[in-house]
Amino acid sequence: MSVLILILAFENIGSQCSSLNFFFYPVKSNPTVIFLGIAVLGIITGIFFHSLMGKMMGPVEDEEDQENL
Repeated sequence: MSVLILILAFENIGSQCSSLNFFFYPVKSNPTVIFLGIAVLGIITGIFFHSLMGKMMGPVEDEEDQENL
């Protein structure tokens, strides 16, 4: 997925956007940079969410100690 994002980003690096609004504010920047930033933020959020779910669904330390006795 990350490779696909990078391929699409570098193919469109010179593109211009005439009207891009973010929360009703016009954005004058290159849209490729904005989309790459959002993609990286999503990847980082997914990593942290996966880690959180792994800790929540994993075995409890007390249960591990009881199994070893």
